[in-house]
Amino acid sequence: MDMDIFATNFQRIDWIILLVYICIPVVIGVLVRKYIHGMSDFIVAGRNLRLFLAVATLTGTELGLVTVMYNAELGFKYGFSAFHIALIESVCVLVIGLTGLIVYKLRSMEILTIPEFYERRFGKKVRILGGTILALGGILNMGLFLQAGARFMIGVTGYQHAAGLKIFMSSMLIMVLIYTTLGGMVSVVLNDFIQFVVLSGGMVIGSIFIIHHLGWNALFSIPETQNADAWLNPLAEGSGFGSLYVFFMVLLSLSTGTLWQSSTLRALSVKSPRTAKHLYAVGSLSFLARRIIPMLWGIGAFVFVSQTPFLLDAFTGPDPLNSQFGMPVFIAKIIPSGFLGILAAGMFAAFMSTHDSYLLSWSSVITQDIVAPLHRRTLTDKKRLLITRMAILGIGVFLLLWGLWFEAPVSLWNYMAVTGTIYLSGAFAVVLGGLYWKRASSTGAVLALAAGLLAVLGIGPWTQGDPPWYASDKFIGAMTFVMAAAGMIIGSLCFPDANRENAS
Repeated sequence: MDMDIFATNFQRIDWIILLVYICIPVVIGVLVRKYIHGMSDFIVAGRNLRLFLAVATLTGTELGLVTVMYNAELGFKYGFSAFHIALIESVCVLVIGLTGLIVYKLRSMEILTIPEFYERRFGKKVRILGGTILALGGILNMGLFLQAGARFMIGVTGYQHAAGLKIFMSSMLIMVLIYTTLGGMVSVVLNDFIQFVVLSGGMVIGSIFIIHHLGWNALFSIPETQNADAWLNPLAEGSGFGSLYVFFMVLLSLSTGTLWQSSTLRALSVKSPRTAKHLYAVGSLSFLARRIIPMLWGIGAFVFVSQTPFLLDAFTGPDPLNSQFGMPVFIAKIIPSGFLGILAAGMFAAFMSTHDSYLLSWSSVITQDIVAPLHRRTLTDKKRLLITRMAILGIGVFLLLWGLWFEAPVSLWNYMAVTGTIYLSGAFAVVLGGLYWKRASSTGAVLALAAGLLAVLGIGPWTQGDPPWYASDKFIGAMTFVMAAAGMIIGSLCFPDANRENAS
């Protein structure tokens, strides 16, 4: 492949900026270790987060490098029609903040994880099943984070060693594992706040240079190679979306906003249920920005590529370059040295802020909701901390191996949406029913959770290209939510619990 594709402005000063920055989280992880006295400190930071810090750390978590990458890829491939995903998510998060849907009651119950609610409402067996499915879906969901992050770093730095992907994936993972394992949520919150500041600066710098280089008219024009309707309208033929996809996004956004463990941990970490509501209401704007800005970067990248013949051939030729490289290759060519280092540090901050929270989320679920309930004796806090830290390391090894082996058959975002549905579809039906429906039963909960496993079909090779409607990832994802709801309703009506203790 022509090496000019990866020609970059990344120079020695940019490497220095990047390397100095990534040392900061490791130091913080070591320093805050002495403040970790138990699982409450490690998982929810002692429930002492105030609104501003909670919003900043929530934004830092949900605006990860993988978020930038999959949203930029959506913009690169689908243009402005991808904006509907951002609008749907932002409105759903605002609705959650205004109504307190699910999150207000969960914070009032002072639980540490979602499956803990399963046990209080439906019993230990449901908790273990729910925890297992949550861990499975969550770990698979972040399975390509390392891969996407490494592609960004390769695209920006122009590092073209044959083992470049392995080198970047390994080194990035080690940094996150060190400070997450040592400091838990206290380390995560402190680093996420720093990363929120650095990342915000990086996003502003990147946006200024993109607009300056392309100009507003070029950025918002429709490339000649694209169909105008499909570039602007997600419901248009050829857009890659459609009405079924929009329906899937509404269900996914509501369930993600209320029950995605890494986000919900922030709501469970704030000082009061009322603050949990405000967290979502205020955070809805940041949810909108975290998608719109990277999508614009992706659109700008495609405009730039369409104006550069050798790049257009590289991305659309017979052996096309992965579309995830579009945005990083673009910014590496238009942002000057020095500023590029700051931007790379911001994106690396985004990478770490997502990985730390996700590692903490899934490891705490393994400890609190699978190992502890199966253990015959009560686990001490010391043992729980040890198991959680071991789980973090184990998940890290899996992520490295999965990222090197597996390539998503669909876009990065669609892969994440479908793998998230493995947990979210069943959890949304179970928690919604358990909190607001007196007749919800443990059998209904089991059927709903089990139905979520159907989403695994959405990441198979049959979803590639233009599959029949019944084999598409969007149909499988949407129908998984419907099946989970049906399982909850039918199971509860046909097999009611003999002795129900309602949490509602």
